[in-house]
Parts: sequence; structure tokens; C-alpha cells
Amino acid sequence: MLIHDVDLASSEMLVYMERYVNDGSPSGFTAIHGTSLRTSPQEGEAAFSLPIVELDESVLHETFGSWPVKLERWGFPIHPDMVPRVLQCAGVRGVIDGPSVAPTASARTVKITGGNGWYVKLAYRGLLGRTNRQLSRRQASSAVEVTELIERAMKAGRLAPPFHFLRERFGEVVHLADDDGIYEWGYVLRDPTPYPPNDAIVTLIPGFSLFSRDVCNPTHPSILVQLIETQTLPAATFLFDKLLRPLIDTYFSVLLTYGLQLEAHAQNILFALDRSLQPVGIVARDAESIDKDLSLMEELGLTTELRLKSIDWKCLRRHQYNYQIMHSFMYDFKLGDYLVTPIIAEAARNFEIDVPALESRIAHRAASFVQHLPSDFFPDRQWFSYASIVHEPGKRRPYIATPNPRYR
Repeated sequence: MLIHDVDLASSEMLVYMERYVNDGSPSGFTAIHGTSLRTSPQEGEAAFSLPIVELDESVLHETFGSWPVKLERWGFPIHPDMVPRVLQCAGVRGVIDGPSVAPTASARTVKITGGNGWYVKLAYRGLLGRTNRQLSRRQASSAVEVTELIERAMKAGRLAPPFHFLRERFGEVVHLADDDGIYEWGYVLRDPTPYPPNDAIVTLIPGFSLFSRDVCNPTHPSILVQLIETQTLPAATFLFDKLLRPLIDTYFSVLLTYGLQLEAHAQNILFALDRSLQPVGIVARDAESIDKDLSLMEELGLTTELRLKSIDWKCLRRHQYNYQIMHSFMYDFKLGDYLVTPIIAEAARNFEIDVPALESRIAHRAASFVQHLPSDFFPDRQWFSYASIVHEPGKRRPYIATPNPRYR
């Protein structure tokens, strides 16, 4: 993909990058446990109809948030792979074709083609990557509530640019019974454009697309290399000033403002560019994956203000065995190893960069925020990842401790 030969501002190019400028998760499970061939991001159809389930009025369903006024209302959507299973459930009258959608990097998250291009995050009863992707009332309600918190903070001026967010303002869950019992099937709607609005933003680049190869044009240089070549700044200065410092600032500002811990890996972070291909913002997505640090919220004096309802999903408390581990896991591993490290490595392969000096600058920037966190927030002189295995529900994850965190 040559950035000067395409219209980066078109929604089609964002879908193209999601699907084809994407090396997949470093865990390797993207290629092992995926959706059907027809709905696969890289090998599937350009678009397919989103199945809409027709339900009896007796089916229990719950809604969270408000349906966007600019989007035509349709019934309850499910992933195409789930149709045979859902048709076996009591209270299901049938399935009809809904809007045309294209798969994204997430596979179970699809983007409506044409029009406003809303995203629909769907339930998937089976392994995708290394986990079962149920979207129950816990996930749907948390996604909407976290969105409301972030939007409130932005309106109050407590979270300033460069941070932007793809809001998830509506979720719906139905309770369907089959031979295995009652299962909660849900979905959430995700905005197609960043909030708060910024007229300077003309395109979004998924984090992984910066350093991944274009599978359709494997000889083309990476998008990151092309961006650096358009700059007058030295490569290391561009990386730090335009990409990595804003990323670090975003991560810690959300954490210190509302006790919310972003899952800021290469799939959930997008970089916003203006017409001259200058980075102008960091865009986070996937509200359901954001941790709510209840203990930190209390220490920040936010418990009464927030009054969270979704405390049964993605919540951290100081008494938990993995309280420090999860802080390191999200920052050192998900943000560090999955996003920052490959960005630096791709640049260093093509330009002269003092990598240790750049890493030190990142760590120093992070330290300016960490000093405002509790002294025992992060584990001391070590960081945590986990092995590339499928995790069994209900069992402790086998985290791996490594000395000397690179970015703090």
C-alpha cells in the first residue's frame, strides 16, 4: 500500500488496512482460531449480509444506552457463523438478511458498508484467538458505561486531545435457551468516527498497520516507513514526538483521571492523521476491554462520583492476587510489547535510530505519570506477560515475570 497513491480518507481504505495490512496477533492464534473462511478478514468475502434474528416477544432482552438517531433501526444481529446454533434456540422464529457489512481485524466486529459505516461488535460462541468471545450483559453494560464515563470526562475538559475515542453508546442482549441451557447473546454498536469531533482528522491508521506488511502488495514499504520519509524530523524525533509520547500521555491521562486502564495494544489503538499526513491524535476503541480499577478510583476520590453499575466485569481491586500483575500486563505487555516495541523495531530496520536512548525517553515520560500513582501500583523491577496458550475459563492465567521493564 503506497499512501500517496490511495485515498486514505475513504472508509474503504480503513477497512483495507484492517484486513490486509495486518500481520495478526503476535500470539499466533489469529490464524489458528478464526471465523469461517467466508467471513475471515483476510480470506473472506468483500462484504456479506449481517444476519438479523426474528424473535418471539416472550424472549427476555435488555438494552443499554441509546440507539444512535442517525442509524436506521434493525432487529437483533448475530455473526453468520452463529446462525445454525441460534436457530436451535427457543423463541427464535427465523433469520433474515440485514445490512451489508465487512469484517474488520477483530473478525467478530463488522463495519456496515456505505452510509455512516457504523461498527457492530457481535457475540461469538466459540474460540476466536485464544478465548471464547461471548458478549453477555456484563460486557455490553460495561462497554456503554465506560463510554459514558469517558465522554463525560471529555465534555468536562478532563481528558484533552490528543486523546479521542470510538464510543460504544448502545448494547443489547437476549437470553436464548437451547439444550445446553440459557446463553446470553449480545452486541454493541460502535461509532464510526472519533469523539470528540476533530475536523483536522482525515484518516485513521490502525496501530498494527503501521508496521505490518500489505499482504496484497508485500514489496511495498510499511506505512510507518512511508510516513517517516514524508517528515523533515529525524526518525527518532518523529516517533517520540508524534506517535509514542502522545500514546503514553493518553494511556496515563485516562488512568489518572478516572481509574480506567486501556487495553492499548496494536488492534485497539488507531493513529489519526491530517491531510498532510501529520499525526494529530490517538484514538482508542473497544470499551468493553477497558479495566475499571476500583481501588485506584477510591484513592482518587472518585467512588461517589462514578457510582459504577458494571462492577462484575473487568474490575480490579487491591486485594486480588493479580492487581499489580494486570497493571504491568496492560502497560508493559499489551501497550509495550504489542505496540511500542514493533513500531520502534520497524523504524530501526529502516533508519538510523538510537533505540536504547528512545526507550529511555519513553520510560522517563512514563515516570512523570507513574509518580502520581500509588507506590505499589506496578510490580517492582519486573513486568508480566503470558504464554501463547488457550486460557481455560475459571483458572488462573500462567503469567510470566521478566526483569527490567523497558518502558518504565
